[in-house]
Amino acid sequence: YECSWCGRTSETRPPPRYGEKALGALGRELAAEWATQDVRVALVQLLLLWLGLSLTAIRLAWRSYGEEVAALCYRPPGAPTAPAEPGKTHRE
Repeated sequence: YECSWCGRTSETRPPPRYGEKALGALGRELAAEWATQDVRVALVQLLLLWLGLSLTAIRLAWRSYGEEVAALCYRPPGAPTAPAEPGKTHRE
């Protein structure tokens, strides 16, 4: 049997079945491939860990500084605006 994903051949795995059991066969095939690709697994796990830590840090920072950032970016309705300065020309 030749894996359609990586191209390797194996006599131990039966060809995937179509119908109700196709999803299970696909899951088993991907799990077997995942187990044989140690470097890829480690890289994906590292990237997922980095993503999780980054999102956690962003959430903690927003919890601490979110109101200040929002105050810098948004003006409440009805707030007075600063008078606009007249534009300067290149001669000034």
